[in-house]
Amino acid sequence: MSKFHLGWFLGPGITIQGWNEPGFGHGYDWTKPDLYQDAVRALERARFDVLILEDSSAVPYTYKGSMDFYLKHATMTPKFDPVMLTPYLIAATRHIGLAPTLTTTFYPPWLLARSLSTLDHFSNGRIAWNIVTATSDAAAQNYGLDKQIEHDLRYDMADEYVDLVSQLWDAWEPEAVVMDEATHTFIDPAKVKAVHFEGKFYKSRGPLNVPRSPQGRPVFVAPGGSPRGRQFSGRNAEIVLAGGETIADMKDYRDEVHRHATALGRDPAKIKTLFTCVPTVVKSADEVDDTRKMLAQVRQKHVERGLAAMSFLSGIDFSTFDLDTPVPEIKTNGMQTLLRTFKNAGPDATLRDIVTKPNGQGFTHMVGTADQIAGQMQEAMEEIGGDGFLVVGHFKPKYIQSIVDELVPALWKRQLTRREYEHTHFRDNLLAF
Repeated sequence: MSKFHLGWFLGPGITIQGWNEPGFGHGYDWTKPDLYQDAVRALERARFDVLILEDSSAVPYTYKGSMDFYLKHATMTPKFDPVMLTPYLIAATRHIGLAPTLTTTFYPPWLLARSLSTLDHFSNGRIAWNIVTATSDAAAQNYGLDKQIEHDLRYDMADEYVDLVSQLWDAWEPEAVVMDEATHTFIDPAKVKAVHFEGKFYKSRGPLNVPRSPQGRPVFVAPGGSPRGRQFSGRNAEIVLAGGETIADMKDYRDEVHRHATALGRDPAKIKTLFTCVPTVVKSADEVDDTRKMLAQVRQKHVERGLAAMSFLSGIDFSTFDLDTPVPEIKTNGMQTLLRTFKNAGPDATLRDIVTKPNGQGFTHMVGTADQIAGQMQEAMEEIGGDGFLVVGHFKPKYIQSIVDELVPALWKRQLTRREYEHTHFRDNLLAF
């Protein structure tokens, strides 16, 4: 089979990376960028394609109607701004793609376009944009709204938002900066145009006051498990941040995005669907069962953290639910992927079943030797048709080492992931296979 792509999704965001858990990086000051710089250097050494930096804009208060649990246990808070961290990661690396999260719902389009274009210049063409619409009422209230905008409407707004920022990035032609001393011409005025964009939701004159960046525009990353989210990915994404409990789920996800892309006149081959996974590498096959049991015990220990996280993402206070009775049908204006999780668990699943589901039970939670996990990844990609995986987890030094120094060499031995960066720009590396 052909090679597949490998990335890391820093799902917890720029926060305390696994505080009070096994493997926490005690030698680092959590308020400084050193841990992230060391981690991204390791990922680049292992030839990862991309690091995606999650973000959210609130101290949650959904669980028990209070901020107290989230603050006391450092659950989904505090979080630093991924855009501010990105220059430190640029300085530490030369090749890996970097994808900060910026929300279309709250970030002014012109400001976002200017910031990402600047970062693409500074990184010599390695920036991507993780496009999210945000989910929580808490975030909306921080930006002056009473509650979050309706789910599908957020995506309608995001489609228009992408159109606007794309026009802002394209307002400068590639050769606009001429720096011709003989004619005293720094920029050719004929090659920079105003945009005069006026849509249903957004309006901007343009152009940017930043010249066209090396990639022209950042690589577009789009998560979203809902039907509307998948349609958005088919229309806009170059990387789809996807999930799936089974190989069949993963294949259906990718196929659906491709159908949307084809219907909209896009080439599906230029869309890379990367599936989140949590590999746990053990030294021998004899350790697999015990490790799965240990991980299940950890999840049981932190069941309340799981409930608090789900409460924030969904907007539903799960502290009011009985942990040991089947979960009733729920609806949310928040993260729709959670609804799929409940549906896939079955009608008899309890909240405790869902929150404490043992690692290793779903496909994306893989426990095994490096070669066993590499084999599972290979079989999955052969069945799905592509395009790769995103490791999800905190930046814990020993865990990063297990992926970079044990799993990746096993993938290299099978010739499954890249050994070199063939191109200067991230988009070109992404489309290399």
